[in-house]
Amino acid sequence: MNTENIYLALQLMVVGMATVFLILYIIIGLGKLLVNLTNANAKEAPPVSKIPATNTSETDATTQAVIQLAVKELTGGKGHVAQIKKLS
Repeated sequence: MNTENIYLALQLMVVGMATVFLILYIIIGLGKLLVNLTNANAKEAPPVSKIPATNTSETDATTQAVIQLAVKELTGGKGHVAQIKKLS
């Protein structure tokens, strides 16, 4: 083997690795900048109001039956419905 070829290969390897490192460093820096800008300009979420829970007695009987059958089917009979709450 010729030593010129080895030096050329090492030089190409070092230049390639430095290029990749530099590009990754730039990408990470731009990502952090984007996160900081987004967090600085993001609107605050409105406070969550507490919605009173709907008791199972207030839930329609058909809805209760459908939910119970769906849970039974999905869990293979091992799951059960303890409470039904309206989320929105």
